[in-house]
Amino acid sequence: MNGKERVLKALKFEEVDRVPWVPFTGVHVAKLIGSDAEELLKNKDVLVKAVCAAAERYSADGVCSAFDLQAEAEALGCTLHWVKNNPPAVTGHILSQGKTLEALPDITRDMGRLPVFFEATKELVEKIGEEKAVFGLCCGPFTLALHLRGSAFIMDMMKKPDEAHKVLKFCAEVTRRMCMWYMETGAHVVAVVDPMTSQIAPKHFEAFVSPYVKPAIDEVHSKGGIVTLFCCGNATKNIELMMQSKPDAIAFDEQVDLKFVKDLADKYKVSFEGNIPLTTTLLFGSPRECVADVKKRIEIGGRSGYILSPGCDLPYDTPFYNLEAVGKYAATGEEPSDTAGFLSLEEALSNAEEAGDVFEDVEIEPGKVFVEIVTLDSEGCAPCQYMCEAVKNVAPMYGDRLKWRESLIKSAAGIKRTMALGVSTLPTLLINNEVVFDNITPTQDMLIKEIEKRINN
Repeated sequence: MNGKERVLKALKFEEVDRVPWVPFTGVHVAKLIGSDAEELLKNKDVLVKAVCAAAERYSADGVCSAFDLQAEAEALGCTLHWVKNNPPAVTGHILSQGKTLEALPDITRDMGRLPVFFEATKELVEKIGEEKAVFGLCCGPFTLALHLRGSAFIMDMMKKPDEAHKVLKFCAEVTRRMCMWYMETGAHVVAVVDPMTSQIAPKHFEAFVSPYVKPAIDEVHSKGGIVTLFCCGNATKNIELMMQSKPDAIAFDEQVDLKFVKDLADKYKVSFEGNIPLTTTLLFGSPRECVADVKKRIEIGGRSGYILSPGCDLPYDTPFYNLEAVGKYAATGEEPSDTAGFLSLEEALSNAEEAGDVFEDVEIEPGKVFVEIVTLDSEGCAPCQYMCEAVKNVAPMYGDRLKWRESLIKSAAGIKRTMALGVSTLPTLLINNEVVFDNITPTQDMLIKEIEKRINN
């Protein structure tokens, strides 16, 4: 059984010889070949070279062709902010800049950077597709709606539901077409990636997500294909609803309990992918710590319906040796012999503290508030981005009475800060060191209410 066969059998909930390993490498692959995120996501040849390098070096059973959830929004007129070590972030939301939904272009497969992704996927299938499963990824309707409208879309759901449904209907058609075009490349799996779906309550998931992922799922199934739903953040409350949408599999991050998902997967016969911790394990752990974590997940996941993967796309600077160790263990059962030369997580945190790499406490003054958003990284994580955007939008109302900062856990200092605050889910918004919004993106009204309460006290 080769990697592709192993992945496809797992996605059909059939028993496999061993648990397949699919690293969601994202822009990390650029580092493998001395490139960066912007070049990777704009150049087909660089993308193909980098993904092939990752597939071989990390003993992968399957690979993602490109992990960029902003390309559709860019093609429709949104502006992006580019950095070298993250996917781009949407900074100009076209539907919040005077443009109407009716004025948006009818998306076609030759718009923007879409041809780069389709051509790269086709070439990857030709180059490595006999041995490895190739995943084509597109942005889910709910997250695309946030890209087009910005964090104001959360308010629209409450106050202008009819308008919100119109935007989602438009986005659902974009996602359906993207799935169709990826099927035409020969991609073995189409993944609908909708990270913002973790940020809403189940009743809103049923109203604003379930009906709009259905066209994409139906499109892929009508052509005999395999489709998965990706989310991130603590999506525990919506996992069962994701399965009820009838994809072939769901993918989720470390904040969701694997055993909980395994039990639901057995009930619905929907496969599941996840959920190695991105930072505390893969970014800052040692090879032995990574393999110890993976052993537990493989034992829980079992050989029917489970695919081992990171919780989301990997940080750019994830150490090569950790991914090599995971891949080697998944493929052969070989464990790292020792940790010589590699710091453990505990040692990394200790060294950071000794070097003064810490987030300082902020003194809380009467009549003022301090807002802290604990994130993975708002430049590369949509839920983190839109929680930060919500704060940016209200901050000018308060002048020097409001200070805020983003504390990223992609650093040892960020991990220590998270531990000190007792924060367990991302993103989390705290006001005056008190958790206020835990994995829920607040509307402007909700945020203002909580700020006013503390300023007045």
